[in-house]
Amino acid sequence: MNDTSDPMIRAEIRRRLSAAHLGKDAVIVDELRVNRGGARIDVAVVNGHIDGYEIKSDRDTLQRLDHQVGLYGQVADRMTLVVGESHRDEALLRIPDWWAVMVARRAGNGCRLVRDRRGRLNGATSIEALLRMLERHELIALLSGHGACKGASKRSLPDLVATAAGQIPRGEIVAFVRHALKVRTVFKALGGMSAYGRSAIICGPSSKDAGSL
Repeated sequence: MNDTSDPMIRAEIRRRLSAAHLGKDAVIVDELRVNRGGARIDVAVVNGHIDGYEIKSDRDTLQRLDHQVGLYGQVADRMTLVVGESHRDEALLRIPDWWAVMVARRAGNGCRLVRDRRGRLNGATSIEALLRMLERHELIALLSGHGACKGASKRSLPDLVATAAGQIPRGEIVAFVRHALKVRTVFKALGGMSAYGRSAIICGPSSKDAGSL
């Protein structure tokens, strides 16, 4: 009987990713916030890209998938749906063709993941959505580096996001967001400050960047 669950799929994803990225400048996190917490990518790798993995086990529903697809497409460079066989056919109708798909099948007390469809890079990320992933101090640091933080302490977050989007080149914003997410992850992991930090996997030299924002 195929009866996969989120914990068993998540454990297998994390095992695979930690092996694939061992020694590389990457971090692996659970529940990466998107749109100020409007959605959370189940597992994400942050390195030269943001690669997300969304889990829909046999015990889950697809109720939120349409909403998640819209938000994840604004920030993730790649997405993979990891889905139980019972949801595969319906899920494929709901996700864009740039998403990869892996099917989770029960194997003993765990599961195995079988590639069903290869994905490709997302060409439609949103600079504003990426900026909204930053915490306030990170956003101010970005603006400060470009001489655009005048009065930042009194300005609203939407105003800071709009200023950054309008004045800083796209490539620099993308690179900064990835760097900030790695530094934040390392800082929280070293301090054990949250479930986010305690569950993070630091794959390689990202730890050298801690505290650099």
